[in-house]
Amino acid sequence: MLGSFGRLTANQRVWGAIGSVVVAGTVFKVTYFRYCRDAMQNQAGESHAKATDHYREAREFAEWSAKDREQKRADLPELTPEQTLQMRKYLRIMQEYHALNPDSDLDPETGRPR
Repeated sequence: MLGSFGRLTANQRVWGAIGSVVVAGTVFKVTYFRYCRDAMQNQAGESHAKATDHYREAREFAEWSAKDREQKRADLPELTPEQTLQMRKYLRIMQEYHALNPDSDLDPETGRPR
């Protein structure tokens, strides 16, 4: 086969070299594409596994936190009528203040940051 390469004309040799470069480039691109695809699939699989673990942990923490809050609420004494009135007054003041100043983080009574 190499002996027949010597009998080719110069034009045929040039086209043969160009064809070889095209074939070699195509083989390289296909091989590189498969390598990159496999690397991305492996990375995506690892990332998904980590995300699933974090989601599970967050869900377990949320369940624990909800139970803990319920338990702490059950341990609190009931509000007295005076405390209820004070809380409603405070909430009304905050509602009116934030209606007029929605971006403020200041306490309306003291004027200091909360």
